[in-house]
Amino acid sequence: MRRPKALFCGFLSFTFLFLLFPRFIFADFKLLDAIKEFGEKRFTEPQPTRLKAGPVRIHPTARTSIEYDDNILLEHDDAREDVVFNLRPGAIVEIPVDKHQLTLGYEAQFEIFTKTSRQNDQNQNFFALADLHFPSWYVNVLETFAETSSRSGTTFSDRIPRYDQAIHPKVGYRWKRVIFEAGFRHFLRDFRRQVDDARDFQLVEWTGVIYYDLFAKLKALAEYQVAQIDYDDSFVRNGTFQQTRAGLEGEIFPNSFVKVRVGPQFRNYEVSSKPNFNSWVADLAVDYDIRKNLKLRFSASRNAVEATFGSINFYKEHALRFGFEYTFIPRWIFFTSAGYIRHDYAERATADGLVDTFRHDNHVTVETGIRFLPREWLEFQLAYEHLHRESNFATFDYSDNRISFTSALTY
Repeated sequence: MRRPKALFCGFLSFTFLFLLFPRFIFADFKLLDAIKEFGEKRFTEPQPTRLKAGPVRIHPTARTSIEYDDNILLEHDDAREDVVFNLRPGAIVEIPVDKHQLTLGYEAQFEIFTKTSRQNDQNQNFFALADLHFPSWYVNVLETFAETSSRSGTTFSDRIPRYDQAIHPKVGYRWKRVIFEAGFRHFLRDFRRQVDDARDFQLVEWTGVIYYDLFAKLKALAEYQVAQIDYDDSFVRNGTFQQTRAGLEGEIFPNSFVKVRVGPQFRNYEVSSKPNFNSWVADLAVDYDIRKNLKLRFSASRNAVEATFGSINFYKEHALRFGFEYTFIPRWIFFTSAGYIRHDYAERATADGLVDTFRHDNHVTVETGIRFLPREWLEFQLAYEHLHRESNFATFDYSDNRISFTSALTY
């Protein structure tokens, strides 16, 4: 079983467009929210700097939460409740060099369960982003690493410890209103328990993108991706994927930001008896500031995703998400979000009394709450979240209700 090299590696998440792992409703690490992307640009947004060491800017972070969860194991029946304390210390360090930028980020997570102490867990996340600018070309390298057992962004009901690591360099050249970009991504998922070794895999992906500046804040693009996925102990799941998409990114109408990419994907596995995916995929995200105090968010996607159910290679995912934030008085924000995800597995399976049947899952999430910002570096939040999965394989059904109080210091 392959082991990742310490701290010079990485994890994707639900922030970047990734051939195998599209965005999910919720992300596990807030640290990666610091990384923004627009067209060819990948960067961390400038923040007020209160701690400096020469040119180096330091932004310590501390997030704490207490959460009541009425189904901590996401079980179909015999749900167990608990109160969970969560502590996430971290820091982001920015090192400017002329027009270039190096950013490092680290966040640890400590989960402490009041009743079920065997669920106590420690996770960590790290990223390094190098953003180099030259008169007509640029180099951008993102490396990330996570040691985690989180279920967020997966279909796992159990906590499964694993390492996720990735490196994603890209280089681009600007000629008038056109940018030519080439990128490479290597992603490795290594499960830490021997019983899960059959799920270990690595992905190598090459991407070419052409951006065209339609207007100052709007880009058109065309991209091509080819990727190879290799499982350590399950060669029947190895495959090659090709994808071509066209899209737009930027401001289509005032106070909006739109990202859309759509095109065909050809997902071919080495074993001829396994079904392939040859169909269209799409990602759409819209942020719209209706007024200064009212923001809307909407996203929709259709993708094929690597499965972890039995020996099935992939499932088709259709997702819709909607949310808004309303500042009803200064520094007080009311927010709500809702999402629906449909998973259709590509092969028949036998489980839960069903024989030779296709599995279909429906996921619904709802979150609502109030956020208070007494200072620009301090935040408090009270929230309620409902998670529900309904499957034709009833053993995978669950409902979960969570009430949480969170504080975040980003200095």
